[in-house]
Amino acid sequence: METVQQALATLQRGIGGECVLLAGEQGEVIAQTGVAEDILMEDLLPIFIEEAALTVRLGNRIGDGTGISLHHYEGDRHQIYVGVATPSGLLLVVVSRQPPPRRLGVVWLFMRRTLQELSRLLSPPEEPLARRSGRASRLTPEQARALGLWLEE
Repeated sequence: METVQQALATLQRGIGGECVLLAGEQGEVIAQTGVAEDILMEDLLPIFIEEAALTVRLGNRIGDGTGISLHHYEGDRHQIYVGVATPSGLLLVVVSRQPPPRRLGVVWLFMRRTLQELSRLLSPPEEPLARRSGRASRLTPEQARALGLWLEE
């Protein structure tokens, strides 16, 4: 676990992020460095899980092995970068202040390398997220309703 924490700290320093968080495929926080003020990561993790599920489904459809997808959100005060690695099911989230401390390509390069390293360090789950459930994510009905994704019957 110390090696995982070191990898996150190196990523945080390398791109000038406020917070770096590593989560598993169900949204459980594995490790974190720094704190993102004004952002409740617990509220955002279900959305990131949806992104992970899309990546897993795409990888299953294409069927060419390990996949990494990178997502970016640019807000007024923060930038959020999310990296997803399959089949390990790892979510890597970086929060930084506006303007971005580095160019986007450099951020992606650091994140991709960190995801590859963490995927090697942490053993993959028994089976990918998309195979465990037919749903696109691991949201509970209550979470889906709160996010406006659950259609009432």
